[in-house]
Order: sequence, then structure tokens, then C-alpha cells
Amino acid sequence: AGEAITAAVPVRSFEAADTCIMVTRRGRAKRVALSEFSAVRRAGLIAINLDQGDELGWARLTKESDEIILVTEGGQALRFAVSEVRAMGRQAAGVTGIRLKKGDQVTSMEVVEPGGDLLVVTQNGFGKRTPLGEYAAKSRATSGIQTIDQKALKQIGLISAARVVQEKDELTMISTNGVVLRTKVKDIRQAGRATRGVTLMNLGKGDSVASLARISAADLKRAGAAQEEE
Repeated sequence: AGEAITAAVPVRSFEAADTCIMVTRRGRAKRVALSEFSAVRRAGLIAINLDQGDELGWARLTKESDEIILVTEGGQALRFAVSEVRAMGRQAAGVTGIRLKKGDQVTSMEVVEPGGDLLVVTQNGFGKRTPLGEYAAKSRATSGIQTIDQKALKQIGLISAARVVQEKDELTMISTNGVVLRTKVKDIRQAGRATRGVTLMNLGKGDSVASLARISAADLKRAGAAQEEE
């Protein structure tokens, strides 16, 4: 009672990745050896112990050499190596991933990809993509760096979601009123970290961006979708 599914992570084999990394809304990070979940009972296993009022937001499969980037609603981003979060037992509560300002919370966690961009979308439908090279790796448990024009947040809205994308990918945005928009990443211009972005989705009164899904070029190819000639 009172629980909801946070993430579904497909696992072809328990040797496909070294660990599973989890991040909570309040910025706690935890890494667990993937083998710890190789014998899950029907009733499930404890994956992380949460502080009161916190909730698990994301889970990703990672290798020791990977980096992740955390993005907050208030426009901070922190990139750090997953190796900074030591692997621990399933029932541990984790460690501080990002230090949050008062009233802020994590809105996205993504695994860094070579040549990728960080795309952010705000509640009022504004967005932009910025090369990941502009986000230098820092130590965990720091506050990160600015990833949007924070002076414009009252107009553009808090960050609703962020995704690591490649130029050949496509995106689907869904609003709270059920409006769906599909677009290509290459049609969203690149911009600096501290800029406000441009309108990606025109929203009606009282509507806001609820979800952002990445459709990678590799996924489209596996699904048999027609590819445009370069």
C-alpha cells in the first residue's frame, strides 16, 4: 500500500553491467553489484533503505568506468564518476550524490555518453541541449553547476526532465493534459549551459510538461523504423 513502480531496468544477463546505481529525489546515491539481484523472490528484495519523506527516482545499469549526471528542478547539474559511490549492500541507504539547495530536488539522473548532449525541458515547455563537454566532472556531494538561466525560472518553469541524447535521436514530450509531441533532437538548437532555451511545446492554460522520453537512433533501427539518408 502506498508504493509505486519507479523504474524498470531490462537485464539480459547479470554480467551485462557491473552495478546498478540508484538516485533518490533528495540526492542520495547508491550503487549495488548487479549480482545482488540475480535471485529475486516473487515478493521482491530490498534494494535501498529510504529516509522518511524521500523516494527512489531512478535506477540505471553502469560499469565502473561510467559517469552519471544529476539534474535538479532548480537548474543545477552535477557530473561525477560512478566509482565515487562505493558498491554497498542492498539494505544500505547510500551516500550524498548531490548537495541540494533548500526547496530543490533531483528531477533526472542520466548516464553520460561520448559525444552526447544534455537536453533539459522545463514545466512550461522550454528546452535546450548543451554538449556534455560543458559539464566538467566534479566530486559527488557538491552542488554542481548551473544548467539553465535560473533568473528565468519563474517564466519558463522549473526543469521537468533532462535526458542525455545524441543528434540522431528522437524525443516524445507528454503534458499533464495528455498532449503528445514528437520531435527530432537535431531540430533543437544547441545552447550554452546558463541559457533559458526556446519553446519546444506550446501548452494550454494550466498545462505543463509531465514526461520526456528519448527514442534513440539505435532503438529505432532495432524496431525496423525507416532511416533517413544522411
